Amino acid sequence: MSSMRGNTELASDTLSIAEGANDSLSVISTAVSEINDLNLVIASAAQQQAHVAREVDRNLVNIRDLSAQSSSGAQQTSSASRELSTLALDLNNIVGRFRLS
Repeated sequence: MSSMRGNTELASDTLSIAEGANDSLSVISTAVSEINDLNLVIASAAQQQAHVAREVDRNLVNIRDLSAQSSSGAQQTSSASRELSTLALDLNNIVGRFRLS
């Protein structure tokens, strides 16, 4: 009889331990699910940041190209201005020959 009581108590203790393990596994499962959800959010944010970084890179390349074009245009304008200045001086000298006294 005492051996049956002992077995019953052991079975009851084993059941309690199993229920505790089940509860712990449920908590762990919930935590893993939350971690997976957070990983998805992080992955999405990383994708968005990568997209923005590529867009910034493209814009910087465009700025570089436009800056090079502006520099070239400024050099051409400077050269044309020097040429116009020379032509103006030449024209002034030519007009000076035709002045009436």
